[in-house]
Amino acid sequence: MASASRDRPLARRLEELAAVHESLRALTSTLEFPEILRTVLNRIKAFTAAEGLSLLLYDAERDELVFAATETLAENALVGRAEPATDRAARRAASTGDAVLAEDGRILAVPLRRAGKAVGAVEVRARHELGRFGPADAERVGRAADAAFAGIDPAGLARDAGALGGFFGRLAGAVPNEAASLVLLEDSGRELAFTASRALRPGVIDGLRLPCDQGIAGWVARHREPVRLADASADPRHYSAIAGRTGLVPHSMICVPVVKKDRLLGVIQVINKADGSVFTDDELRLVQTLADHAAIAIENASLYREAQIAAITDDLTGLANTRHFNRMLPELMARARPLTLLVLDLDNFKALVDREGHLVGSRTIGHVGRLIAASLRPADLAARFGGDEFVVVMPATPTAAAREVAEAIRQAIAGARVLAPDGVDIAAVTASVGLATYPDHAHDAESLFRAADAAMYTVKRRGKNAVGVAP
Repeated sequence: MASASRDRPLARRLEELAAVHESLRALTSTLEFPEILRTVLNRIKAFTAAEGLSLLLYDAERDELVFAATETLAENALVGRAEPATDRAARRAASTGDAVLAEDGRILAVPLRRAGKAVGAVEVRARHELGRFGPADAERVGRAADAAFAGIDPAGLARDAGALGGFFGRLAGAVPNEAASLVLLEDSGRELAFTASRALRPGVIDGLRLPCDQGIAGWVARHREPVRLADASADPRHYSAIAGRTGLVPHSMICVPVVKKDRLLGVIQVINKADGSVFTDDELRLVQTLADHAAIAIENASLYREAQIAAITDDLTGLANTRHFNRMLPELMARARPLTLLVLDLDNFKALVDREGHLVGSRTIGHVGRLIAASLRPADLAARFGGDEFVVVMPATPTAAAREVAEAIRQAIAGARVLAPDGVDIAAVTASVGLATYPDHAHDAESLFRAADAAMYTVKRRGKNAVGVAP
């Protein structure tokens, strides 16, 4: 028996080592930022059974932390009911006295005993991250359930929400899960079940910004030191406004920096153990290890994204380049109709370059690109097609609506008077815009471009600085 007791910590460490290895493999197997954020939270959730998790990314330009991914515990009322329609695994465990694994390990049920007699069962579902329960989970849940149930009066359970909450918290602390049920068998043969949902709600404060001189997370970011607190709400660094937004008052907390090559990437914050206990040094170490893995994955994803953006972006304007436009136009035509294409060519641009030089010409191109970008809607795609010619793709937009946007772009360009900071007069630079709609004016990408381009040249011949529609 003593040998088995000594083996438990070793088995636990081996499980942790395997989980850390799997975390590193999962985090470095993708370059997609949303997938990395989701993986980080899920791994921490599996390790800690926390009520709240946040991954904050560092914005160096503004010296702020941005909540990039958050999850908080959804508080669901504990429910008591007679003759439950579900909990079949729990009823089997209660009747047989043996642990039950159901639905390919996705549900685990263990019996509860009083004086050697089965008086009910506990059922847990949706194991965090690993997905399936195993025999080791059955042993842990059984020990936690027996210990928690020893201090509970079954007769008064329905009226004691505190006892129920503590019971389910002990289960979550033993094996992370998102839903649990307690089924009791009364002497009359009637069944009574209590359930608690531990589902986490994502995105509660995603996008919220926190200055790096504010809150515990701000302190960790500034000093790049991890902290483990027994009662974060009593800490002088605590920033209560966040708790007001989430409804989650922090008590036990782990907060660690995410750093790669001495560069701060963000902060990971873990709030409140579900069973009400305090986070341990081992859990702090595990979360910091995950943060180190996350730093590698975040940096790799950032470099990949920068390379992706550079490959499709025009240097002068920040708009898409010709290669990206040529690839996206057929795809967008296949997904959304009607689709309208604008082709813009600047008027009198050559005269400006002849007078002021190519440097002013390049800055004018960049200025026009920003004016076009400011006039677009979220779904529109603008690109510099070459020289002083631009294109705008407007998915799910008929001719009449597209013409209004085209006119707004034309007016913005015509309204530009002075190029800052050069002070050069660019009032003569205007735009001729041609417009064609799929499928009204063309049936494929090439003919759509030709139709809009021809409409633009018609405007040029008729006096410039106008919007023309393909015939």
